[in-house]
Amino acid sequence: MAKLSDLVNVNINRDTIQIQGVSIPVIFTMKSFPYIEEAYGKPYHIFEKDINRMLQKGRLTLGKKEVRLMNALIYAMVRSGGTDCTPSEIENAIPLSDLPDIFKTVFNIFNNQMFQKEDMDKIKTEKKS
Repeated sequence: MAKLSDLVNVNINRDTIQIQGVSIPVIFTMKSFPYIEEAYGKPYHIFEKDINRMLQKGRLTLGKKEVRLMNALIYAMVRSGGTDCTPSEIENAIPLSDLPDIFKTVFNIFNNQMFQKEDMDKIKTEKKS
């Protein structure tokens, strides 16, 4: 039987970020949603609304709200990528000067994997056979 990894790129949704010079794997999947909610402290649809509002300004500032949004997404993707950490550890490990570049990397993956709230609701309500 053929292996999927021999047929297609199984790392298409995966990337790495650099934290203090160390490569950390990141990915955004359905497993990322609870991590976003954990780090942000609000339901995913509120996070999504807030991040869209932040990006509509066209220019990112590093205010308290923006940093919280960025760290929540970074945390979720680091955890989904297989690295155990806490939201506080992510916040304390990334210098503010590195945050915009790290956020750009994770946001590109997030943007390419954008799930609609309806998709998440469908998955939650579908019965497994």
